[in-house]
Amino acid sequence: MTQLGARGNTATQIADVFRFNQIDQDQLHGTFKELNNLLYQTNYDSQIHCAYRLYGKSGYNFVQSFLEGTASYYGAAIEAVNNFEAPIATQSINDWVSKQTEDKIKNLIAPGILNDLTRLVLVNAIYFKANWKSTFRAHNTKKDKFKVFDMRKKVFKRKKVPVSLMSLKGRFDLAVDKTNDCLVLELPYEGHNLSLLIALPTKDDGLGQLETKLSVDVLQSWDAGLEWREVNVLLPKFKLEATFQLKEVLQRMGMPDAFDEDRANFEGISGDREFHISAVIHKAFVDINEEGSEAAAATAFGMNAMMSLCPPGEREKPILFRADHPFLFMIRHRSTKSVLFMGRMMDPSYILTPMSTL
Repeated sequence: MTQLGARGNTATQIADVFRFNQIDQDQLHGTFKELNNLLYQTNYDSQIHCAYRLYGKSGYNFVQSFLEGTASYYGAAIEAVNNFEAPIATQSINDWVSKQTEDKIKNLIAPGILNDLTRLVLVNAIYFKANWKSTFRAHNTKKDKFKVFDMRKKVFKRKKVPVSLMSLKGRFDLAVDKTNDCLVLELPYEGHNLSLLIALPTKDDGLGQLETKLSVDVLQSWDAGLEWREVNVLLPKFKLEATFQLKEVLQRMGMPDAFDEDRANFEGISGDREFHISAVIHKAFVDINEEGSEAAAATAFGMNAMMSLCPPGEREKPILFRADHPFLFMIRHRSTKSVLFMGRMMDPSYILTPMSTL
């Protein structure tokens, strides 16, 4: 929605960072509309929905084509706010996000983020919940140990942390990526069109190196390498939550103008060069257990003025997929390959603590 109102170098930088430049700009938002219709259609096997909303300063004359575009492409209605500085304004936005994410994302916007210069807040919330196609049995879950690696010091902590390790044996799609030294397992949810993809480094301390190699090509090679194999799966239960202030991250990634009072160009929203982005707040929640997965995420932009089988007769040896050390995970839409959630599991012993994501 922010890109829809950006112009000039600001629009170019946003497009470069988010790879919107890979598609004809005249088709960009229509393509997102089609993708959203595919992702968030009614599905009785899972709960997945996404919602957008604008909160605008009362009496401010926003560009009509921008309001029509956000409504048409993203279904985003605009709600008038008399005073962004008042606590009730922050509470109203947070209550909406909480409702859209089944109370999983609370207090997205902290007190003091919005002020008397705030003219527009763009909010996106997504919620997902689904059961596994092949359910982990609770009585098979055992207490075990997880190796925690300190990414900053590049060493393992002295003590392994306790973890509940779920267990499941069966046939699943699995890729052996020798180039990037990892195993990639796909666990489908009911309905088959959503799955959890786990990239487990062969080496206990291999996650950092794997992350540096991530690319579209690598993801495509994993898909091409998935084969129907007999697998012994050992996967930790975990529940994580994280909040990120993304302003500095996005600036470093290559879109500084959007946050600069003098260089920002959002004429498509305000009709002049008055707007710049003051804050980008992202909060995510993920719960992986025996029954399935639950996940939610919300983002707010604040804008201020200015397959393979064994040969007959040969018995296949099961592959052990033991996720007892840091790994990468993605929840994705299988037919479109769209990644809905992505993160890294570093320490499953902490409940609702910050999670590093990519």
